[in-house]
Amino acid sequence: MAYGWKIEGISQLQNAFEKKRQEIEKIIMEGVGKGADTVKASAKSKAPKDEHNLENAIDRDEVWNKNGKISAHVGIKVEGLFNEADGRYAKMQEFGTSKMQANPYLRPALNENKKSINDEIVSKLKGILE
Repeated sequence: MAYGWKIEGISQLQNAFEKKRQEIEKIIMEGVGKGADTVKASAKSKAPKDEHNLENAIDRDEVWNKNGKISAHVGIKVEGLFNEADGRYAKMQEFGTSKMQANPYLRPALNENKKSINDEIVSKLKGILE
């Protein structure tokens, strides 16, 4: 004697999971974008204001989803592109030199805001998952 079972509706279940995955991705991408804007504004407010060049150079790029990793970068745009070196002056301000005390603006901007950014994303995710 053999027993078996039949499961129906697998394709509908897969469609529902895909829809939920898209909702989750959208919430995270929007949250990362909003968070990047928050960090950018905070960094601008913390940047040294000598001639406002550094403050005016602080920007963020678009939110990317590459291989399941969602990110946005906040930093110094040099000639319209994010530069790994972040510009010589910007780097000296952030980290200091042997002759100049550091005036950090990017790291504190991120550190002061990352918990609230994370909390907001998690809260919105809970809203669609509950």
